[in-house]
This record gives sequence, C-alpha cells and structure tokens, in this order.
Amino acid sequence: MKINLEKIVAADHKVIRQINRLNVLNTVRDRRAISRVEISRLTGLNKSTISNIVGELIKEGLVYEESLGKSSVGRKPIILKVNEKSRIFGAIEVRLHRTTLGVCDLGGNILEQREVETVIGDGDKFFSSCGRMLAEMTGKYKKPLVGVGVSICVILNHMDGFIYGNNSLKWANLNARQILERETGCKVYVDNDGKAGALGELWFGPEAQDLQSFVFVWVCEGIGVGMVMENKLYHGYYGLDGQFGPQLIKFDGDWEEIPKENFWEETASDLAAVNRYSKFSGVPRGDDIEKDMLRLIELARRQDPHAVRAIKETARYLGVGIANINNGLGPERVIVGGHVVKVWDLVFPEMLRQVEKQTVYKVVSLKELIVPSSLESPPFQGAQAMVIREVFGSYEIW
Repeated sequence: MKINLEKIVAADHKVIRQINRLNVLNTVRDRRAISRVEISRLTGLNKSTISNIVGELIKEGLVYEESLGKSSVGRKPIILKVNEKSRIFGAIEVRLHRTTLGVCDLGGNILEQREVETVIGDGDKFFSSCGRMLAEMTGKYKKPLVGVGVSICVILNHMDGFIYGNNSLKWANLNARQILERETGCKVYVDNDGKAGALGELWFGPEAQDLQSFVFVWVCEGIGVGMVMENKLYHGYYGLDGQFGPQLIKFDGDWEEIPKENFWEETASDLAAVNRYSKFSGVPRGDDIEKDMLRLIELARRQDPHAVRAIKETARYLGVGIANINNGLGPERVIVGGHVVKVWDLVFPEMLRQVEKQTVYKVVSLKELIVPSSLESPPFQGAQAMVIREVFGSYEIW
C-alpha cells in the first residue's frame, strides 16, 4: 500500500495517549457495561494506563461507575458505562418538502423532535431559521452542545457544507454549514442524504453489521447513493461521488436530446412511481411527492391494480440501476432505504429478477446481496452519526 505522507502524525506521547483514550472510550461504548480488568484484556493496555484514562473520562463526565458486576468472592467489581446524558447534539434532515430537527444524547436517543416545511427559494433564510430553532431547542437542556449533523437532499461539498444547487428547491451557491454554525454557535457537519444514509447504516443498521463494504441506495423523490469501503464512508476527490441517479439506462440514438425518462432517477424514484400511478389510473398527482407515495403504498397494500402495477414497474427500473452498481463496484451488500421497503414483498421479486438478468457472474446469492433497511430514517440517523463519530473518533494509523 502506498503511504500517504501528508497524513503522517508524529507519534509522541500525546498522540499515543489520545489513541489509547479513544480505544478505552470506544471499548466502553461498544460493550455498554464493562470492568477495568476487561478493558485491559481487550485493549492490551496495562492496568495503570487504564486507571488513569478512566479517571479522566469520569472527571469529564463521559463515563460513570456502577456496581452491577457479579463476583463469587469479595466485593462486586465496578462496571463502567458511557454517560449518554452528559452531552447533547443536534441532528437535521432536510427533505424536499419537510425538514426534521432533533436534539439527541450521546446514545443517539432523541430527546426532542420538530418538523417544519422546507422552504423553496430562499435557502439562506431557511437555514438561518432552522439554526435559530435548533439553538432554542438545545438551550433548554443545559448540557454541552458538541455539534450538529445535517443531511440535505442536494449536491454539496461535505468539507465546507457548500450547496452547489438543487433545481426543485431552487438553492444554489449556498453555504449551509456556515449559516448553521453562526446560529447554533457550534461545529456543524454536513452531507447529502445518500451518504448520510450510508453513514447511518454503518453506525446503527443491523443489516450493515460486520460488513467491510456496502452500497446504500436511498429512494425518495430522487435517488441518493452512498458507499462504504473498508468500514469508512467514501467521498470522491471533489465530493461529487455517488451521483448514480443521473446514470443513463436507456439510449435511443440521439445524444443531443436525451429524454429525462432515460435516466435512472426519473424511472426508479418515488416520483417515477407516483407518475406511473397517475398515468395508469387517470388520477392527477399532487405537489407533495412523499405524501403521494405513502398514499400509493396504502393503495398497493389494498391490492389496487394500478398501484400494484406502478410499484412493480418502478421496482424493475430500480433493479436496472442496482445491477449496474453491483457489476461496477461488487459490494458485499446493497442496502435499499426509503418508503419502498414498506412494500418490499412487491418490490423485491421484480427488482431481483432484473438484477439477475443483468448479472453475468453470479458468485454470490443475489437474494442475500440486496436487503431492505431496517432503520426508520437512515439519513437522519446518519446526521446523528456525523456528530457521534467525532466524539468517539479515532486516529488513522499508517
């Protein structure tokens, strides 16, 4: 492996101590309840080092002691736990029509949540309003605010929170991170909904546990994609990776005028499904695609023939894009999130049939390769994970 010289860190005693500290903190977090002796055994650190680090963590309020262990002789061993209530953070998920704001503790537990309408046009005013509202929400808890994680359904640069543009919301050249940091007074982390969903799966999704690599496909009004490689969320050099939604899935021979319906996002998203239902049934769709999609799902559950047909046809196109992703990247698993998982019994057979048609070498069971997300809202939980990973972060060792 080529060594990246720009990431070399001098391993002085401060760096080594910080690495040891993070190892201890993450061990306590992972095991939920653990003794000092067990931490020493798992990390390989001596008892003196463990004692000093644990003492610091207790003093900072990040860890606390409990006498819950069992011992056949003598006094009960002291058990250590992460003090989830010691700090709070904010999480925001911006969707096309509505935005969710939450206050959470270090365990990812939601202490308070609000929903507001996403404002079209004036993005600066919208994010300023969200920042003020979140500041008001977090201020009531009298706890240290360690950060805010934000998932946004737009193309953006995750490093600086700069939004390049969104045709539906009419936002362009907007620095969401800067605005939110100004209003909340703390560090803000921003990513698009596809990558945020992948991060949410990495940290909280049972279906992603023990995986080294996977692709997350977020089906909403459009399609967002996030990739995890070697247990890390992947970002392209310019931060514009994961744009699989605009991939061309059909070509009629005229490069100058390619119809929108020839692109994956236009044929496999919630918007595509509700448009199909409108076409099949003659019932015009509304302006709120998410509400229409939920209504379509309810009709499909009632075996409405037009709704079932719309869902199944959309699932086949979803399979076209997933097959391309699988053929090109070869992930351990493809995790699908969004409202489509509510009718997985209708979606999966059609999608799987299409993926099988396009897969030349079937080295793994495709039935096991593609799975639905079990998370309530992967992008929101990804916004949570943006902050949690900073608190429980780690050094990269080269």
